[in-house]
Order: sequence, then C-alpha cells, then structure tokens
Amino acid sequence: MPYTFKNAYFSAVAEVLSKIEKTQSARMETAARLTADTLEKGGVIHTFGCGHSASAALEPFHRSGCFAAVNAILDPGLMFQCGALAGTAFERLEGYANAVLARHELNPQDILFVFSNSGRNPAGVDAVLYAKKQGVKTVAVTAAGAHTQSKSRHSSGLLLKDAADLTLDNCCSANETALETAGVQTGPVSSVVSSCLFHAVLVRAAEILAEKGLELPVYKSSNAGGDEHNARLEKKYHGRIKYLR
Repeated sequence: MPYTFKNAYFSAVAEVLSKIEKTQSARMETAARLTADTLEKGGVIHTFGCGHSASAALEPFHRSGCFAAVNAILDPGLMFQCGALAGTAFERLEGYANAVLARHELNPQDILFVFSNSGRNPAGVDAVLYAKKQGVKTVAVTAAGAHTQSKSRHSSGLLLKDAADLTLDNCCSANETALETAGVQTGPVSSVVSSCLFHAVLVRAAEILAEKGLELPVYKSSNAGGDEHNARLEKKYHGRIKYLR
C-alpha cells in the first residue's frame, strides 16, 4: 500500500480553499478591484503580519510573478528574530506597530493588507488604524468566522475584522489547524491558505489591469533571464519600497 501520510493534510488545505472560494469570492473581487485601482493610480500594496502571519505578508514581496509595487512591512521584533516569546510580547504591545509603520511611506492612493488569524492582538489593529489615518485603504485577512466571540486585546475593543475597511475570512479555525491526531489538533493551515487567498486577489487585480490594456508591473525570475526587466521595475519603485534598498 502506498505511503499516504501527506494526503490528509492536502485534503484539509483543499477543503479550506474550497470554502474560501465559495464564501469569499465577492469580497475577494472587491479587494482585487481596490488593488487594481491602487496600481493604476501609481500606489503601493503594503503588507503586514506578525509571527507566522508575516509569512503570508512576505509571500508576494520581490517575487517572480508578483507586482513590483508590494512593500512588505517587516520588523525583526514581530518576526521571531528577537525570539518567539519576544515576538508574541511585541505583537501584544499596543503602539509598537505604529513605530514600525512610521518607518514606511504610506499615501492615500495605497492599500494595506494585514494578516492575523486571531485578529485580536494590538499590532494588527494598530496597523489598520495607523494606515486609515493616512487615508490608506485597509484589508484584513483573518479567521473572521472563528472569532465572532473573541475579545480584543486592544484598548479600543476592536478586532481586526471590525477595524479594517474590508475583511477577507480565511475560513480557518481559531486554533489555525484543520486536522486531529489522537485527540490533538494538528495540521496548521492558516499561513498556507492566507497566502493562496492573497495570490488569488493579486492575480485577479492583474486581470483587471490587463482588461484595461494597462501594463502589468510584474517581476520575472532573476534566475530565468529577468534581471534587466526587474531592474527597470526596481528603479521605478525604489523610493517607495523600503526593503528594496
């Protein structure tokens, strides 16, 4: 009998993605149109996440097949480089994210995607509130359906899903897992499906721009002859993308 260890996890991911497609398509279309409008106006797509949610925020940054206008808002304190326990503490420290975002240029024509499965910690809420003060459109990617009874850790009492202009539900559980093994919840899927959801939005935004006959500022692989093409895009966005320098 073939070794089928991975099948259960693959099936679990596929099931969550199917649920996202069935329940979030209209909201994803709205997010895609907001993103396309941002790019058409010369704006930037900012992304923000803490801990494992930072992986979804980082996913399309400076990547082949993705828009050059993606600015990943990165911070060592929120991404475990200073320690996992410290990262959790920073994510729960109200005001910390404001200092992080202040190091980036946010303009009214821009859009910010904030990733957080729980949506209850101050960092994500602060990021949204900070961006909105700059006139930036905000989109939350969170387990909105799993946290209807969650209590915010932010002094405003807001959850991420309530603070953002638009919320996309990643259809994950509050525990981020999709399987159970011997009574223990296993198989975290939140980072995987949130990344897929985000890529789906970005691809749809590209389609919208293409339908208008507009150029797609998308990177090519630097390992497949894309250096010259990418250099032109990097020059265009150099002043707006902090970690392109």
